[in-house]
Amino acid sequence: MAPKQRGLGSFGRNRVRENIGGSKSDTLAGHPLFGPDPEAEPEEVPTTTAWQYPDSSRISAYQYDYAAGQLRVRFHKYNTPWIYDGVPVSVFQAFDSSDSKGRYVNSTLNYTAYRRATPEEEINLFGD
Repeated sequence: MAPKQRGLGSFGRNRVRENIGGSKSDTLAGHPLFGPDPEAEPEEVPTTTAWQYPDSSRISAYQYDYAAGQLRVRFHKYNTPWIYDGVPVSVFQAFDSSDSKGRYVNSTLNYTAYRRATPEEEINLFGD
């Protein structure tokens, strides 16, 4: 018994090319279904989000660092900078999309590791 073939085969690949507007000789690399083009220049992905300034009575600004897993928050009260360490991307996304950032801090982020930023971190990370 012959092993089962995997993939689309030439007929399937040609049908996909036709459906996405390419010819039989076009490469499918770079198309979302087939992954990045190995010959393309790598895109530079930012490691941090831009500072966000929400309409909040408690939070004046926040930023997320994907590489470090840090959520940096500046509160209105005393203009204090805090760092939440080990924040998964999914938690940051939930925080970012929440209607009340202050409530989200109380209900979720205050149960993660957090600390006040050191003076050096405040200068380097918060721009003060």
